[in-house]
Amino acid sequence: MVKKMNKSGFIQELKNKTKLTNENCIIVNDILEDNFIIGKNNKESLINMIKEKLYISETEAENIYEIAINIIVEEIKYKIKHPFKSKD
Repeated sequence: MVKKMNKSGFIQELKNKTKLTNENCIIVNDILEDNFIIGKNNKESLINMIKEKLYISETEAENIYEIAINIIVEEIKYKIKHPFKSKD
């Protein structure tokens, strides 16, 4: 089972699902933490921030964004389905 998701858990999961270094995963995490992630305008803004900070293409930044959002959504779904159950 996957351990309960927290900042370091998110960074590790993002690292496992992408080819990013730990440092780049921390940058992506910081971008997502510092910005409201819901909304089309915010999505484009976040993708641009990821692209600029990691010096990658728009397509790569969008893929990283989608993977990060999927990790967050999976965690939220788990917590809704199992509010009192730990993943430990």
